[in-house]
Amino acid sequence: MRRSEFGDFIASKRKKQKLSLWKMAQALEISPAYWSDIEKGRRNPPNLQMLERVAQLLHLTEAEKDWLVDLASLERDEIPMDLPAYIKNSDIVKTALRKAKNKGSDEATAKAWESFIQKLEDEEENE
Repeated sequence: MRRSEFGDFIASKRKKQKLSLWKMAQALEISPAYWSDIEKGRRNPPNLQMLERVAQLLHLTEAEKDWLVDLASLERDEIPMDLPAYIKNSDIVKTALRKAKNKGSDEATAKAWESFIQKLEDEEENE
């Protein structure tokens, strides 16, 4: 049986909430066997809509929810599933990503991204 970092994460969070696998599956309106297979890495993680419900049930923080989506997307071998629509609908984001891609992944590019992220976080704090 393959290990699932996604499955380990949600099982850990579920247990922390003292939520049984059966109750979790019932709340998600799926079978306990199906949910067990997801936690054990025998089935692909669910889609974004189901992940939103999981995050609510597990009372995840925004950062934990982002991590949940990243883990699920990685396991599904996809771009983080909360991003494609945002990228698709924003010309400036597409341009920025292409410029970064063409520049490469050197230290200067990483620092520019870190600076950009910090500016966004500073704006959030000032709102």
